[in-house]
Amino acid sequence: MKRITLLFLLFFTQLISAQFTSNDVKYYVGSGTETAYLVVDFKDGTDDRSYAWGYRFNTGNGETFGGMMAAIANAEPNFSIDPVSGAGFFNHVTFNSHTSVGGSDWWSTWSGTSAQTFTMNGGISESLTNGRWYGVSYGFSNPTSQAPETPIAAYSSQWYDATDIVTWLGTGSNQSLIVIDFGTDTANIADSYAFGIKYNGTITAEDALDLIATELNGGFDYIMSGTDITAVTIGSRTETAAGTTQWRTYSGTDLSNWKTENNLSVITLDNNDWLGVSIGTRRPFTPQEITALLSTKSFNQIKLNVYPNPTSDVLNIDTTEKINNVIVYNLSGQKVLQTNTQPIVNVISLNAGVYLLEVQTEKGTGIMKFVKK
Repeated sequence: MKRITLLFLLFFTQLISAQFTSNDVKYYVGSGTETAYLVVDFKDGTDDRSYAWGYRFNTGNGETFGGMMAAIANAEPNFSIDPVSGAGFFNHVTFNSHTSVGGSDWWSTWSGTSAQTFTMNGGISESLTNGRWYGVSYGFSNPTSQAPETPIAAYSSQWYDATDIVTWLGTGSNQSLIVIDFGTDTANIADSYAFGIKYNGTITAEDALDLIATELNGGFDYIMSGTDITAVTIGSRTETAAGTTQWRTYSGTDLSNWKTENNLSVITLDNNDWLGVSIGTRRPFTPQEITALLSTKSFNQIKLNVYPNPTSDVLNIDTTEKINNVIVYNLSGQKVLQTNTQPIVNVISLNAGVYLLEVQTEKGTGIMKFVKK
């Protein structure tokens, strides 16, 4: 691990008012041709007090605001609601560590044309309208009701867990996941990566990152300035903090309950704890597991694209480099197909599902996720 000691540190805090739109919603529940959106604001003073979900439905099925919330609660184990029977509002709403205090106040209900234009409505019995936003915020009369504020995108606790890790680093009886997100997407897949580590007792966040760097022997590195991460390298890609775009750290136990941490040096992981590191405003998103590839070869990431994706028969590989080898893995890390240097790969024999395509060239390796229909 490289450490840079700076003689002078200058910290800037800048409040950025950004519009939250349907394009920012990540977690959708239900099916159908119409879409409504839910914002839940716990008004609890935390930096992640307000969350947004999407809900898909078909017009004519009698879908309501309360039914949408019930469907989300049914899909997400860490989200629960307690509606007051016949009253049109809620007593309790809980998402991870965020919860209301029933009895001292109630949840107010809202709807509008966007996440920024809520007005109080008649309650959770309101029928859903395509494209409309619905919100609940804690506080009705103590001291007053307030519309939900700008949310962050809710994630699902079931999108990723320890069973998705193929190769574990280190040894011991305890395990943790480290998720590092570069804040960008490639072919609509987040440039976010998960590393599973094993250890005994507890481990500090810095020691966890050092363990990854040591085990991968050049495939991973990071730089710190004081108590902050300033740069992260995975393979041939390095992202460095600059201006208001900074590396941020989070702790949690799954993707849904990230908690912002302001000082990496004081974070200690216990069994099944997660550490998240991301640059920019996006909280660590659904990761890819590339530990096995990083630990077994020099991972120089090349520019790569495949099409069509999804595909039912063949994949065309688009790269400017000379192809030496092509390997297809399933999401359990098992090699299911290997072919020669041709830029066209026949995948008709594969079962329907999601796969990783590894393209090896003289100048490095590229990895793409694709869907077999």
